[in-house]
Amino acid sequence: MQARRLIVFVLMLMLLMTGAADVRAEDDFANTLKVYNKGVGGQNSRDGLRRFKKDVLALKPDFVLIYFGLNDTLNEPKFLDADEYIANLEKMIDSARAAKITPILATIHHIDAKALMTRHKKESYGEEGPQKKIDRYNVLLRQLADRKHVKLVPWCEIMDHAMTADPDTAYRNADGVHLNPPGSKLLAQSFYEAIAGDLRDGQTIVCLGDSVTFGARNQGAGTAEGTTYPAYLRRIELK
Repeated sequence: MQARRLIVFVLMLMLLMTGAADVRAEDDFANTLKVYNKGVGGQNSRDGLRRFKKDVLALKPDFVLIYFGLNDTLNEPKFLDADEYIANLEKMIDSARAAKITPILATIHHIDAKALMTRHKKESYGEEGPQKKIDRYNVLLRQLADRKHVKLVPWCEIMDHAMTADPDTAYRNADGVHLNPPGSKLLAQSFYEAIAGDLRDGQTIVCLGDSVTFGARNQGAGTAEGTTYPAYLRRIELK
């Protein structure tokens, strides 16, 4: 009798252990997106194109999220005219697609011009000023996305709406340009919405860009950890 009870106990223990292992296995495979932070501070689209092969193609991701434009438009040593800016992005799109990688673009967000002018010269932006310069580049971005049939995240509009609807949340750092954690989280959510319908568990995403992607002044800067936008993207639960 005791031997029989021992056998029953062992069998029950084995079943419990097996069930626990199954639960752990399911948890381990929940939302296993692999996200790379390939943001580099101070870079423009020309710099991004130069490292596209190393930082994107070599990783063979399923998606590349491309966000350049703030240095191209606002940072004097990195100014690029609109034609070259668009040409650089178009080359990235073509290179990604040739490697069977889905490219996603984003419009450039508006900045706090008063904060910007504490570090830059007003005359650098001519009569149009920094905000209208961003708007001009965004018009060309939308045209590029339409012409190439690429998904474009309306990030400028999303940020404008968020800051109007919730003025108590800055979304940008005190420098008026870079994103703070709430802004980084919103950017991650915005990019996610653009790819959610095509995204599958276990896929790989490269986030390519400048210091906004890098996560300047955010925890985990340069990684997909902490409060960078790639970090928030990695932690999003798949729908």
